[in-house]
Amino acid sequence: MRPTLTRIFAATAVLLVAANVFAAKTDTVVLKNGDRFTGEVKELSRGQLKLSTDDAGTLYIEWDKIAAVTTLRHDEVVTSDGSRYVGALAPASADQLIVVADDGNETWLAFSDVVSVAPIKASFFERIDGSLDFGGSYTKSSGVTQTSLDLTAAYRRPSFNAFVDFESNLTRESQATPTSRFIAKSGYVRFRADQWIVSPFLYVERNTDLGLSLRSAAVLTAGRYLQRSTRSATLAMAGAAVGREQLIEGATINNVDAVMTLATSFYRYDYPRSTAELSLMVFPELNRLGRVRANANVKLKYEMFKDFFAATTVYDTFDSQPQVAGVSRNDIGVTLSLGWTF
Repeated sequence: MRPTLTRIFAATAVLLVAANVFAAKTDTVVLKNGDRFTGEVKELSRGQLKLSTDDAGTLYIEWDKIAAVTTLRHDEVVTSDGSRYVGALAPASADQLIVVADDGNETWLAFSDVVSVAPIKASFFERIDGSLDFGGSYTKSSGVTQTSLDLTAAYRRPSFNAFVDFESNLTRESQATPTSRFIAKSGYVRFRADQWIVSPFLYVERNTDLGLSLRSAAVLTAGRYLQRSTRSATLAMAGAAVGREQLIEGATINNVDAVMTLATSFYRYDYPRSTAELSLMVFPELNRLGRVRANANVKLKYEMFKDFFAATTVYDTFDSQPQVAGVSRNDIGVTLSLGWTF
């Protein structure tokens, strides 16, 4: 009797899993050229719709090439003015789609106004995306070795993101003390109405060229998307931070800072895909008036083949009043790297 019940339960479990798998891949995407794909819509982000199919694997389709999208489960749809709608997607005209809510209410949206689509129900790992870049160089005549690592990952849900960002550079020279630099951020982004967001995060930094062994801070910022579309986005934020610096000479000092950030991105998804990103973070100190610290990055990424990129990064770390005598006020560098986007 027990083996029979075991087989029944096992068969039932297999059927339920199979039913879920096959039921999930019933979304339909129709292109403007008439091509039709059936699969599971994963998300719309940065001008690309991610579609998982049984026969062709995962497809990335430019949003402006799509004529119709149909989904059976609920998605959250965000428009360029920050409005959010939840419901199933249904086709309308060639330039519009419909979001059908639980109560049957329909919202008609222009394709050009939609900037993101996120399924309400998705597995944990399906909601993670990001990139990993690694670069290095070696000069035999001078004995200089340089390595760089850049990791960005975000767990995305319709109403919030949790993120981790890490970038580092290490330089080794024969008969010289190695110098290192890294910046790490980990936190949370909560989306509010009308393009506003709130973001608390932890910030950790090291830069021996500027006399800094370790800086850590708790930061709270709020801001707004100044512009957002399927091709670009610009975000400005401001807030405050409290933290501590450990200097390379051993002293420790406390910081109370204002915080201002600006981030803008431009994307092109016609092959080869390319991205240009600019980020600026400024810390005017409130307990040492006149001291300003800043980190600026410009990053260009160019697709070599599917999901693999070549990247060039220019960075500048600045301290108007270094707390260690004799160190530089700027650490400027350029890195070349190869990366993978996931």
